[in-house]
Amino acid sequence: MLLPRFRFFALLLLLRTFASCVLAADPAMTEWKDAKGAAFKGEPIEAMGPMALFRTGATSSRFVPMAALAAADCVRFHQIVSVRPPRAGRWSDAQGRATGEFVGRLLRSEKGVTRPVDLASLPEPELLLVFFGSRKSEGLSHLLDNFAPFAKRIERVYPGRIATVLVSTWDGAFNPAWLPSARSWFVADPKKQADMKLLSRFVPGRGFAAMLLTREGVPLIGGAVNDDFEVMKFVDSASAILWELNPENPRTWRDRAHYQRAVRPVEFARTASPPIAIADPFRAEALRARGVKRIAALVEVDSEGLVTQVTMKPEAEVPAALAGPLGEAIRRSGVFLPAIDQGWPGAGTCDYTFVVPPALEKKAAADAAWVNGEARLDVPFASWLGLKPVRLSEQAFSVVLGVGEDGVTRMSAVTAGSDPSKISTRTQLNAFHSDWFSGQGAASVRPVEGEKLEIDGSKVTWKRMKPRDGLVDFLGSTDYNSLNYCVGYAWAEVEVPADTDAWLGIGSDDGLKTWVNGELVMDQWTERTSKLDDEVVAVRLHKGANQFLIKIQNAKGRWSFTARLRVRGK
Repeated sequence: MLLPRFRFFALLLLLRTFASCVLAADPAMTEWKDAKGAAFKGEPIEAMGPMALFRTGATSSRFVPMAALAAADCVRFHQIVSVRPPRAGRWSDAQGRATGEFVGRLLRSEKGVTRPVDLASLPEPELLLVFFGSRKSEGLSHLLDNFAPFAKRIERVYPGRIATVLVSTWDGAFNPAWLPSARSWFVADPKKQADMKLLSRFVPGRGFAAMLLTREGVPLIGGAVNDDFEVMKFVDSASAILWELNPENPRTWRDRAHYQRAVRPVEFARTASPPIAIADPFRAEALRARGVKRIAALVEVDSEGLVTQVTMKPEAEVPAALAGPLGEAIRRSGVFLPAIDQGWPGAGTCDYTFVVPPALEKKAAADAAWVNGEARLDVPFASWLGLKPVRLSEQAFSVVLGVGEDGVTRMSAVTAGSDPSKISTRTQLNAFHSDWFSGQGAASVRPVEGEKLEIDGSKVTWKRMKPRDGLVDFLGSTDYNSLNYCVGYAWAEVEVPADTDAWLGIGSDDGLKTWVNGELVMDQWTERTSKLDDEVVAVRLHKGANQFLIKIQNAKGRWSFTARLRVRGK
């Protein structure tokens, strides 16, 4: 069963949980109409992608699709938001209500050491991803451990645009040891938080909350994040809204065109502007696959925005056979707006250029697909068949390299060698780089519930395991110190209606190997805890049943993995 990720307008309803009294007496609050024609009072904040954003209360907001605004309301909205201070080149110069509150109050915590942040060296972020904590809250380290991969991923996908910050009413002095050491964290200085009047409104009375805020402090999405499921719900909602508001989303151009058609005659009432392209009609990967490096064309546009002629320029880097088809695609795209001269639309020439960017590195491409709208449909793993535990000796499992200054034991995987005096054949069979099915290949593994296997003298049975919010716990009710130095396998099958690109978000405790339809797609020996979408790997699925086989090697302590599958949507 395929489940759509982007129920955008339903996600926005989450903001109502943060609604306070509407500031009706505030002169900035004026009357508007939403997409259903219902009147509301709000303060225009920003045009974001295809949406007009309004502040409706101290901690609440509302989006209205631009296409739902009358032309006069588009103009009124634009006139209000256009006088707001622009995003600053340096965070230290920020005039946003929320970003400005961090000036002089932001610390960086890294590996147990906390120091002030030089905000003059950073751009003012467009958005803030804020993790709020109350005095009455526990489990900060675990929740941040699960939250960290998402924060890291969107900072990579939207570089320089989003900053992740922790804001909490800490009990007593802040202790940086409370934070996971896998990444550095921005933390609001606990000694100066009393002066942060706007952001302090969002601190919950109990537990934790996460918010995606504009630099003005207007919430885009938010909710409680007191367990793994709530973290998952928030990161999926935040990913969805980021993509919906992204100007590069091809589904948003019609709303933006409606807004610009209304606004541009007013904006250029006394000047002139040539025709513009409101969006790019091409997908970079499709052009790259066909050898196109650069499209450069003179595009004649009439007063209605229709393209009448396209002429490729000499600097275009396009295979000769594609020049005509690309020109025709531009002509039929419908993404151009007419010239404006003294407030009136007219014909003109648009100098259109599209430079095909280089292909992203494989990991970066998978991360981008996971959050920017390509991986749009969830394919649930209803259950797994688990095979565990396959015991290993401590010596066979790993080699201790030493203990670091942070107290973490550094270990490496055993590589099976040819000298039987060093590592026995029996040991190699169960080491991380060897599997009982190696001769036949992973595709040969088709387990049946209750089937028994004998591996290295031990009998193990395939048993049904139900994931909880994607997490498969190999320990269950077993004491987590009783299953050290062992490996386990999990197998699942999912069906898709057609051949498709797909992405697997996965985390593990500890070492991980993953096969999809018999192909090894991930092989990483590591010591870590299971984190939501710790890594994302691109895979290809075929129509019908597809098999997933996962191997998890446990050192000490907890033993689990988390897995989610998404496919490309239309």
